[in-house]
Amino acid sequence: MRKTLFIFTIALAMGACVKNETLTPVVQTPSQSIIDGKQEALGSFLPAVHSVSGSVKLIIDKDDAKKRFLSFENFKTDEGPDLYVYLAEDKSAKGFISVAKLTKTGTFTLEVPTGAVLEKQKHVLVWCQQFSVLFGSAKLE
Repeated sequence: MRKTLFIFTIALAMGACVKNETLTPVVQTPSQSIIDGKQEALGSFLPAVHSVSGSVKLIIDKDDAKKRFLSFENFKTDEGPDLYVYLAEDKSAKGFISVAKLTKTGTFTLEVPTGAVLEKQKHVLVWCQQFSVLFGSAKLE
């Protein structure tokens, strides 16, 4: 009985966040102050329940050191109904802060919220809010 329940739970989690919203493929050129900014950390996306790939860099704006950005490169993920980018302390979304609703794939930047504590929140998560499912993650190192 336990084994059946476990298999059912895994199957539900894997199928819960199915395609619903279309993500727009983009190649955005970041501003010069981001391009010339200081790279603080880099991570590569690994899949969890869904396919996720690409890399992400944490960049400090050259002109304003208080502004930080996540620069996604060649980013791809399965589509889902309610995908968000989180910064979190671990892959279970402990101590997370929402960065933005995910609407894009490809190469683009997102501004890090001022409330982020990057000394602790080193995991970039692609998270389906509606079903609390981790699509994939990258650890900033």
